[in-house]
Amino acid sequence: MLIFLYGSLRDPVLLGQIAGDPRIARTVRPARLPGWSRVHVGAWRARYASLVRSPRSEVAGFVARLTAPARLRLIAYEGATYELRRVRALIDGRPHRVGVWVARAVTRRSWVEPSDPARVRLERTATRHA
Repeated sequence: MLIFLYGSLRDPVLLGQIAGDPRIARTVRPARLPGWSRVHVGAWRARYASLVRSPRSEVAGFVARLTAPARLRLIAYEGATYELRRVRALIDGRPHRVGVWVARAVTRRSWVEPSDPARVRLERTATRHA
């Protein structure tokens, strides 16, 4: 099964560790998910991402080919907070059916990468005013 990765599992080392198979990192390829937008899960300072439908948006990420045991491990890792959905991703410009984990409860607040200077400023401001 191909799975679309857009959050912390984009890190191939972490993906291999959690999936229990470091060889999965060799199957990772760039992909895009049109019609979706990355958002924060839960509270203002949440560091976890999810997706919401957004017709004029697109999420850049990766796809990886999962073995059955790796899929089970990733389902356990994502837990009840996320559900596995089937969507259409673009790989090398062509559509493919892939799985993706989407949080059951999300905000509509756009995602800012943790290393992004704007994110750092937001977190400093939020901490000072908390």
